Amino acid sequence: MKKLLINTLLLFFAVFNGNAQGILDVIDPTFSGALLRNSVLNKKDLTKTEGSKYFVEEFRLAEVSGISQKIMVRYNALTDIIEVQNDKKELFSLTKKDPFNTITIIPFTDKIKLLNYKTKEGEANGYLVELFNQNEVALYRRDRISLQKEKEAINSYTVATPARYVKTNDEYFLSLKNENAIVMPKNKKELQDLFPIKKEEIAIYFKDNKFSLKDKKSIIEIAKFISKF
Repeated sequence: MKKLLINTLLLFFAVFNGNAQGILDVIDPTFSGALLRNSVLNKKDLTKTEGSKYFVEEFRLAEVSGISQKIMVRYNALTDIIEVQNDKKELFSLTKKDPFNTITIIPFTDKIKLLNYKTKEGEANGYLVELFNQNEVALYRRDRISLQKEKEAINSYTVATPARYVKTNDEYFLSLKNENAIVMPKNKKELQDLFPIKKEEIAIYFKDNKFSLKDKKSIIEIAKFISKF
């Protein structure tokens, strides 16, 4: 009886591990634990949802820190996952941990970094797009897409709307001296308060330059200016 119980338990764990491995399987030794097999990615999406989860649909060649060879990637802005495609068109997800934390798209040199950062909701860990990085001043943008649920027609005067993927407003983050990135100040006063010693210099910059904290080019230019302090 005892032997039968042990055999049953061993069989249970074997089946359990097999199922778990099918859902999330670390691919080794090629990438030394860099990729995870994700069965959800390889299933065809049958839901009728308008729009896309991606800012760039196609897979692009990239260099990833911690991986010796170049791989094909794309960023899923809905799930905050870097998807990887192999030669057989199978999909994997990039492990969200060091040293696989910097993805450089070739030949554009666009960089996506896995970082710890602070939002209004609290601490977060995810992918941000690097826009500027010099003299311990780094500027990042968070690209996000949300799922807007379908709405049924309440009555004959309203129209039903299908579910769709919607691009959220750009969010910018600033990192100083390699510390966790924080949300970019929303107005000029908040930005000046961030650098109390340099308030006057920043005020002069605002006076001499057209500036908007909603404009990507303006935000990059102020980051460059701050990096010269």
